[in-house]
Amino acid sequence: MEYDVVVRNGVVVDGSGAPRYRGDVAIKDRKIAALIDPGDAASASAAREIDATGLAIAPGFIDMHSHSDWVVPVADHGKILKPFLLQGVTTFVGGNCGFSVAPVMRERQRMLDESGRLCAERKFDWEWDDVAGFAAFLKRRGLALNVAHLAGHGSIRLSVMGSDAGEPSPEQLRAMQAMVEGAMADGAVGLSCGLGYFPGMIAKPAELAALARVAAAAGGVLTSHLRAYTERSLFFDSRAVPHNILAVREMANVAREAGVPLQVSHLIFVGPQTWATVDDTIAEVERHKSDGIDIAFDTFPYTCGNTTIRVIFPAWAQTGLEGLLDSSEGWAKLRAGFRPLAPFIADAVQLMWAVKPELSHLEGKFFGQIADELKLDPIDAYLTITRESGTRARVLNHLYSGDDYGDERALREAMKHPLNMFEMDTILTSYGHHNPASFGTYPRILGHYVRELKLLTLEDAVHKATGMAAQRMRLGGRGLVRPGYAADLVIFNPETIGCAADSRTPTAAPVGIEHVMVNGSAVVADGKWCGDGVMAGEWIGRG
Repeated sequence: MEYDVVVRNGVVVDGSGAPRYRGDVAIKDRKIAALIDPGDAASASAAREIDATGLAIAPGFIDMHSHSDWVVPVADHGKILKPFLLQGVTTFVGGNCGFSVAPVMRERQRMLDESGRLCAERKFDWEWDDVAGFAAFLKRRGLALNVAHLAGHGSIRLSVMGSDAGEPSPEQLRAMQAMVEGAMADGAVGLSCGLGYFPGMIAKPAELAALARVAAAAGGVLTSHLRAYTERSLFFDSRAVPHNILAVREMANVAREAGVPLQVSHLIFVGPQTWATVDDTIAEVERHKSDGIDIAFDTFPYTCGNTTIRVIFPAWAQTGLEGLLDSSEGWAKLRAGFRPLAPFIADAVQLMWAVKPELSHLEGKFFGQIADELKLDPIDAYLTITRESGTRARVLNHLYSGDDYGDERALREAMKHPLNMFEMDTILTSYGHHNPASFGTYPRILGHYVRELKLLTLEDAVHKATGMAAQRMRLGGRGLVRPGYAADLVIFNPETIGCAADSRTPTAAPVGIEHVMVNGSAVVADGKWCGDGVMAGEWIGRG
């Protein structure tokens, strides 16, 4: 039979977690058409053949926690998101942490412009207000990789309530539920919330459960940035139970009440005091799983992560933060609250994007270094950059589940757990200092944690990055090397794959990835980029 492409002589790691096997993979009309036993190779011919001798053939990696829905509306998003494709990512799920570009109310779109500046490449014209409109826009414009979408609680709440920090009225709650219902009808895979950010941080469990029930009724999932990832926080009063465990418990109870599958986003343990809670936190997840809640979590393979500079400001300061920073009284109050965080700010917070070009020379530096340059102490330096950036600066926080010196027990315990999947949680734009996860997440997992540390088998790691993620996020026809599935493929050398990207040299290119295909179209061939102008991606509705 004649095919478009046949990949020959490789070892198939099919994404299911099953043992690898030798086989040829035939592609036709953007899909995997057949799996061919090497002994029957003569029965298949193709316009193009790829020799995968010594290589593994796997499904394209799925980033199940992305913020790039704020980037794909711009025409040159393929150039910006090229590092994703170079490391084998062929699909991402956008709209995470409560902030999505759809659904939104038209009269609030400019307000969301400001909220989204953290993740966006640049402002874009809002040519949609619902998920169907967003999908139609992307289909018209073209996609460099596949996109699925979560409806963001934060964007929905801001649409209905603006910056009101109160509880929603019955009418407002019904309006929010209607927006979730519309998003699910339009193919969203679920609802996301970000309880570390405004307005998610002031939303109560009853509000979250009311919206999650709508997503559950449509067969969707609930993802959540938890209210706390530290052993102590500003969100809970208890001194008996670590606050990150209480945060897991809070969302598990929401999921129980709503009857919805819960995906705990980026389960991290911030700071050495919190690392010690890893066993108890995972036990908490397991307890809820045993009680009948469909709960799982995801991680990235670095001990740092990107976020907004506002993330450590308390809830009372989120509304009107600019005014507080402009007054001596507000500054003093914020400074007093930050005093216990001074060592963390100095040594573990790295500036990624300063917003103002005249401050760009500070990007990539830790706030201890910035303080020295500005001749301030670290707290004043942090408050200064917050103010000068219009509270929009982006930072890379460290001490996430470990440190740069090899103490990674918390990270590794989470990574190897059967309920864990992999993701990137990266904000990738063309400017500023970058998150190394944008360049090296999946090669690092397969090289460092699989080949070198043997933390996972190759089959298990690929399963977590592909088939398990696709099933969890309702991505029908993705994540497996199976006939009828999309021809999203990564062909790599298990003996050499890896990436040296880290927080100081974040743009190091991956090695060992020889071919990447998006719906049968090559974007990497023979280890070289060939994806300029290739718009082979698809919008993926809930399957």
